[in-house]
Amino acid sequence: MTDEYNLHRFLDVRERVYDTVLDELRAGRKFSHWMWYIFPQIKGLGHSGMAQTFAIASLDETSLHYS
Repeated sequence: MTDEYNLHRFLDVRERVYDTVLDELRAGRKFSHWMWYIFPQIKGLGHSGMAQTFAIASLDETSLHYS
């Protein structure tokens, strides 16, 4: 299977921070930077490098991302 939308960019980083994200959500306070790749936004909304790297550009990409 090809990765037409480079979705592995999410998996690679999530693997490293997932436990931290869960701990912060349970604590009710976010301390570290993970929002871009845990809850990606639509391309064009964010202007930072991270927002652009992890933005989702199409409905097809969204469907594959959440499948």
